[in-house]
Amino acid sequence: MKSILASKPTKVGAFLVCLLPLAMLGWRAWQQNLGANPIEFITHATGDWALRFLLITLAVTPMRTVLSQLTLCRRMLGLFAFFYGCLHFLTYLWLDKFFDLAEISGDIAKRPFITIGFTRLMLMVPLALTSTAGWIKRLGPRNWQRLHRLIYISGLAAAIHYYWLVKSDIRLPVLYAAILLLLLAARVPRLRSNRSKRATSMRLLGIRRQTGDTVTLRFLVSGKQRLGARPGQFLTFDWIVDGRKLPRSYSISSSPLVGDYVEITVKEQGIVSSFLNRKAQEGLTVEAHGPYGRFYFDERRHRSIVLFAGGSGITPIVSMLRYIEESAPDTEITLFYAVRTEHDVIFEEDLENLHIRLPRFRCIVVASRPGAQWRGLRGYVSRERIEQHLGQIGSQTFFVCGPVGFMATVKESLKSLGVHDEQILQEHFTIGSLGSMVAPPSTFTVNFAKSGRKYEVSSAETLLMIAERHGIEVPSSCRVGQCGTCATRVLAGEVEMDVEEGLDSGLREQGYRLLCVGHARGYVSLDA
Repeated sequence: MKSILASKPTKVGAFLVCLLPLAMLGWRAWQQNLGANPIEFITHATGDWALRFLLITLAVTPMRTVLSQLTLCRRMLGLFAFFYGCLHFLTYLWLDKFFDLAEISGDIAKRPFITIGFTRLMLMVPLALTSTAGWIKRLGPRNWQRLHRLIYISGLAAAIHYYWLVKSDIRLPVLYAAILLLLLAARVPRLRSNRSKRATSMRLLGIRRQTGDTVTLRFLVSGKQRLGARPGQFLTFDWIVDGRKLPRSYSISSSPLVGDYVEITVKEQGIVSSFLNRKAQEGLTVEAHGPYGRFYFDERRHRSIVLFAGGSGITPIVSMLRYIEESAPDTEITLFYAVRTEHDVIFEEDLENLHIRLPRFRCIVVASRPGAQWRGLRGYVSRERIEQHLGQIGSQTFFVCGPVGFMATVKESLKSLGVHDEQILQEHFTIGSLGSMVAPPSTFTVNFAKSGRKYEVSSAETLLMIAERHGIEVPSSCRVGQCGTCATRVLAGEVEMDVEEGLDSGLREQGYRLLCVGHARGYVSLDA
């Protein structure tokens, strides 16, 4: 489908279709069929089509869930909205005012519907001028996205202009306004997500050791800022360790219903996690971004859930359980928790208390290498064990979080039991994901064109990791494909992304990819 929509004949055909309203108007003029007031007819027709094309352009984003390749036409549609808007204004300048600049200036200053119509057109000018890939590069992806939100204000101005213009029969402008408001409402969740990307300052209040290599850190959220997190989401922190800024993502382990503090639980396994386990002290301040992630519990949809946690993958699961205790205690819950030994059970006391307070909660802990005193289950979370404890598989939702191999095994077991993909939610919480582990790693050349450097790299590594290792600056934040900060244009070659949620469709159309979850699939040249 993509190759068809991206082909030159298809694009030429779409271009000609967009010119049909102008052709029809020209034909009516040729036939002298423009009504009793031809100037008014032309003015209204061009204005109508300017607003229609703007609405069609805005409709591409919600419709991409049905047909994602529509985004390939969005730039053209937006430019035609501007084109018909220019024709609408030109009709007024030429046919109505005969380019009398003094009278035109007076109208713009004194007549509100002309003022707002002119404002609408002026707002479209920077959008049309910066619609190319070159301008995305000059402005930067995030600034370009912010600028192009002017289309929302332009759309509202166009609807108001049309309403004031017609004066009597307002049915059509009201219909257009209603459609516009629906399209803007469809963007509210995304705008909220974008607001969540702002940094929140946090101060470390206390540290509680969970196991020999795991601690829970409680941070005070500064001022009146509220995270607005959902149970299971994560934050990305800008840690400063030995003078270096090291962004790392950690799941929230506290209930999101707690407003004045947030907790994360960190297992020692790297530079930052070792610092937080061994050296972090109360009073430490850090900037956090988020919350991010689609791995979360929603009581409106999830009445019966099965949770799978491997090791520190219990962190977002505990956040869900704490939230459920307060807001949805009747939820049916089964937790499979895989650990190595009895000493590696994180949140052991919390899980025991939750088992008492949640009437429909079952917790099954499986230890792969326990000591002789262990009285629980031994071995691994397998298909047989899942079937044994769950019995009949129905409409449950399955949450899976843990090491890559653990998640792959659990998902394979669930699918063999008849569970559908849409019932399984996974938290790919480490850099990279299942998608990057399917094929054996290969070696390719990556050219960082702006930096003038080339390297032989492994396809198993993300392009952001490669850039950072060689000192090539690429802005980044969440590091798991959610925020869009690391969007970089691919000049040549193919980059495969583990996840795509954080990439704006307009940037994707222009050749941008997220380097934090992007892997080279052959020779690649990047604008970095």
